[in-house]
Amino acid sequence: MRVALLPPNIYTIPPRGYGGEIMVWDLACGLAELGVEVELFGIAGSQCPPKGRLHYMPQFPLELFLLGERAVWHFSKHILDECDVVHSWSHSGYVHNSIHFYGRGNSLQTLWGTLIPAHFLRRNLCGWSQFHRQIMIQQGAPETTRFVHGGCDTQKYCPDSEHPYEKDGFLFLSRMYPSKRVEVFLSLAKRFPNERFVLSGSFGKVGTPDHAYYGNIYRQYAEKLSNVVIEADVSEERKIQLFRSARAVIFPSLAEAFGLILVEALSCACPVIASRDGSFPELIREGETGFLAASLQDFEKAIRNVDALEPKRCREDAVKRWDRSRVAADYLKVYKDIANNEFF
Repeated sequence: MRVALLPPNIYTIPPRGYGGEIMVWDLACGLAELGVEVELFGIAGSQCPPKGRLHYMPQFPLELFLLGERAVWHFSKHILDECDVVHSWSHSGYVHNSIHFYGRGNSLQTLWGTLIPAHFLRRNLCGWSQFHRQIMIQQGAPETTRFVHGGCDTQKYCPDSEHPYEKDGFLFLSRMYPSKRVEVFLSLAKRFPNERFVLSGSFGKVGTPDHAYYGNIYRQYAEKLSNVVIEADVSEERKIQLFRSARAVIFPSLAEAFGLILVEALSCACPVIASRDGSFPELIREGETGFLAASLQDFEKAIRNVDALEPKRCREDAVKRWDRSRVAADYLKVYKDIANNEFF
């Protein structure tokens, strides 16, 4: 089978630091291991997938990213036409819509967020979780809409080989944005002054201007707390080190379609404490790999009980449920349905 993967034309594939687009790269690698021929599109600086080909996709400012996807359609249509399936993660849906309007209809569109743009064709849509699928259906997607849980490279995201279970402090790692509820993490740091809290993620170095705006606000608040360490815009290597050393990741975010940070942490044998919201109940085995919290008091209780969670159990569960090989196998089943002219 020959599959084209079309990510957003914003970050390199794989991204150099924080970014859920790493799942596109992991899927490309996982599909290659299953014998799939991968045609990966990416902006300058992207890597060629194993046993596949890399095709250039022009990068424009965020407000003009649609132009990049139009360029792919108009200048690389001959490549797309030769593929059995075209899998798009675009923010505009331009290529996905065009294939259904003017082509064979052999495309799949995975959405990143919980809102379906009005112009998106409600056909062959895919979410990241059962929660995500239900939200999409509420917005007019058909009941046959699919979902495939994400995952990560569990061989890369793994415990420290020399000191696998030596842990210290609590970690928040994400974009600095209101929906991530960074203020909850900082409030917990204030309530536990003798514990170490690490605030990390994207502070606006890459992304839209509002990311930098909120990053600056949260940075100013965090700098007032002596037990909070700020690590902004870290590399992937440093991110893995932070997961390995944390007693737990605290992630109070709301309405997440998936939550890649959680499965990456679990793969590094790091327990997670997250909101009882969105897709998180699908990801966490409560009392085994983490705790779910519905209030600030719940988060406080979870912090006090975090040592009852076994990091080894977190790692075992992640390897079984969240490895990229499982993601690739699940998507391959969907691709075969599309290649057989099944629409959903």
